[in-house]
Amino acid sequence: MHQLVFLLLFLFLPDATFSAPAGSCNRQCSSTTVPYPFGFSGGGGGSDCPILLSCNATTSTALLPRSTAAAPYPVLSFNATASTFLVSLAPSCGRGVAEARAALDGAGYGVSSRTGLFLRGGCGSSSNSNASGCNVPSGVMSAIMRTAQCGGGRNDTSWTCVLSAPPGPGSPAATTGEGQFLRWDTVDAARCQDALTSAVYAYTAQGVPSIEFGIAEMGWWLNGSCNSGGGTGTGGQCAMNATCQDVQTPGGAWGHRCACADGMSGDGFAAGDGCHYDGATSGECTVLVLRCQLLSLLSSR
Repeated sequence: MHQLVFLLLFLFLPDATFSAPAGSCNRQCSSTTVPYPFGFSGGGGGSDCPILLSCNATTSTALLPRSTAAAPYPVLSFNATASTFLVSLAPSCGRGVAEARAALDGAGYGVSSRTGLFLRGGCGSSSNSNASGCNVPSGVMSAIMRTAQCGGGRNDTSWTCVLSAPPGPGSPAATTGEGQFLRWDTVDAARCQDALTSAVYAYTAQGVPSIEFGIAEMGWWLNGSCNSGGGTGTGGQCAMNATCQDVQTPGGAWGHRCACADGMSGDGFAAGDGCHYDGATSGECTVLVLRCQLLSLLSSR
């Protein structure tokens, strides 16, 4: 009898009583809010965001942490479903390869294998072997060179492209989370001095090839595989109704990503917004699920 009374009280108490507490990670940059696991609070303590960004409060723009006034790396958009985000990489003839790698190869994120880097300056002859899949009309590259105000001279006008082709959809490598990031050893093998710009290679919904210049696609992850800290349940970083996917990071270690089940919205993380149906918060959705389970239990008594 006491159990029945408790269940009835639970069913009819206000939802706010059982709402999940909001995370302490600061995800606000002026009027812009970034999705978890990104944020702007770090440096130790419980308010740390797993993937730290910088904030230009004047323009409400999120930036990669190594951005400077002379070399900004503004974040353009996030895709929580694919665990990717886009960064502007405007054409520049003064951006060294080492500088580009330091900015783009960060803690918890890296350049995706759908991004090609255009390199220039003293490239070795062996670099041509890396150019497969990066064929671009000379007129396009001439326009990029002019935009970047590259000077004359043979080394200044020569360029090459490096691309690490992603694994095919449904392939064993794609299923296990391998081959998702640009291989920097192929960039080093080109022996070029500068990273001129980048392009993202993709296909439209109609299956038509698409190339966007001046943009780098980045992939993100949280440390640890799904079986060693990710996943749902006690201690897991993925929320209820979210799936966990292992991914091999650029350094070779294993990380994981969380994504909401089909038909649900949210970032998929227990410490973020979780997963919910449109119009309901993650806390409300959790209460609804529990109530349905309890109603089912009562009806079977």
